[in-house]
Amino acid sequence: MLQVFLFIFAVFLVARLALYLVTRYHNARGSGKRFKRALQQGRLDAGVYEGAQWDEIEHFGRKRLRAKISKQQQQAIKRAKAKMREDFLDDNNPGFYQYIIIFLIASVLGLVLEEVWMFIQFGVLESRVGLVWGPFSPLYGVGACLLTAALWPLRKRPWYLIFPLSMVLGGCLEQFAGWAMEYFVGAHSWSYLHLPDHITQWVAVRFLFMWGALGLVWCKVIMPELIYRIGEITSTRQMVAVSLLTAFMTLDIFMTFACFIRADARREGVPPANGFEEYVDRHFDDDFISATFQNLTLPGDEAKSYASEDKA
Repeated sequence: MLQVFLFIFAVFLVARLALYLVTRYHNARGSGKRFKRALQQGRLDAGVYEGAQWDEIEHFGRKRLRAKISKQQQQAIKRAKAKMREDFLDDNNPGFYQYIIIFLIASVLGLVLEEVWMFIQFGVLESRVGLVWGPFSPLYGVGACLLTAALWPLRKRPWYLIFPLSMVLGGCLEQFAGWAMEYFVGAHSWSYLHLPDHITQWVAVRFLFMWGALGLVWCKVIMPELIYRIGEITSTRQMVAVSLLTAFMTLDIFMTFACFIRADARREGVPPANGFEEYVDRHFDDDFISATFQNLTLPGDEAKSYASEDKA
């Protein structure tokens, strides 16, 4: 557990450092979208360039002036940006648009982190995706959306309220996901039965504490910044993009369920009953499942030696 937590914490620190360096550069140069937005909203004025040094640079064959803002004015920029961010978060609750983006980001990043962790911990390179199309692990996406919905009203509350709620939410999510996979398709992706602190097959005390810590960091650090950077839909292009993404993810999830339902039926010797089921059997057969969902154990499969240890 400690290794998992330290790995996630290290990735978080690297991401925060990169974001800090980019923000510091923008503040020092008087640039960036958030700086321009603060100017447009009247939170900053031309006085922000008072005492600045100007250099002429050439960028893609065009010359332009670049400012180097004084330390005092950089502090004014930071305060204006912080107030703009808090005002936005106070006035805007997460909606469908934000949840779709959060789901996609968490599904991809969660999968990448899991793949990297499995390689570091066990030297294993395998496909650990959760859907038939695309690099998505929907459990992470659902978890991020669940934490956002539950913790958004608590983002300014003390940690001792957020931590236990995150533990409960994470435990319930793992329990439901593990049970649903076994009940509906007879599949297993992880098990904690080998751990001395397991509560059920899919819930262990050590990972409840990790969920609590993750929820606290999500609520206090990641979620507000992510919601602010996603912003709101301001153009038809954004509306079309999120609509297409929603349609694709809906189809992807539907086809994944169809894939495993037919896999279970094939094991029972049930032939396809219509053209759609024939299509599923042709394009998502047992070889496809084995190659795509390599960490998944289905009835009749030989147990993978690391399948029950990937989160230990």
